[in-house]
Amino acid sequence: MSQDQAAGLRQWADSQRQKQAPSQLDAPLASDTEVVSETPAPAPSAVSPITTIDEQPVAKAPSLPKKPLYIIGLPGQGAQSVKQVQHRLAQWSALGRHWAGSPDDWDIQAVSVNAPDLAQLSTKHARWALWINSDADAFAEMYRLLRQARDNGGPRRLLALHEPSLSRQGLLENLREAASHYLATDLLVLAR
Repeated sequence: MSQDQAAGLRQWADSQRQKQAPSQLDAPLASDTEVVSETPAPAPSAVSPITTIDEQPVAKAPSLPKKPLYIIGLPGQGAQSVKQVQHRLAQWSALGRHWAGSPDDWDIQAVSVNAPDLAQLSTKHARWALWINSDADAFAEMYRLLRQARDNGGPRRLLALHEPSLSRQGLLENLREAASHYLATDLLVLAR
């Protein structure tokens, strides 16, 4: 091995060490034990096999930050409620809605329409949703939530989150029209 090749290998090994985590920096690489003399290299036939550097562990790609999704009207504030939203996002993704991605891509946050920082959150974050129940009083309850959100400086554009069995005609369309006409709020209802 010529000196230029050895210097190139040392330089490469140094750059690899700099990329490693601090705990791995103390472990010697195979190139650390290899000694390069200042004398010319022997003839190619007399060269012993070159010590190779073991394959370095593949560094994990940094995970992308989760996309925040703020939801009003979510029944309860626990993990079960978040699972409902994740389940719905997974259904949309399965239907070919690429924006839904994986449910794990989302940072789902339940927010009360009476939260003191609702206006600040609304101006800071663009992704908002309204969880729409499908019981007999759903229209009145959801309209009340949208009105309170508007009165407290909440978002003016929300995605309608609901169970897939809920038809677009009826509750969803009526709620979308009322929100638009009376509250100047866009409620995005996705078709199947």
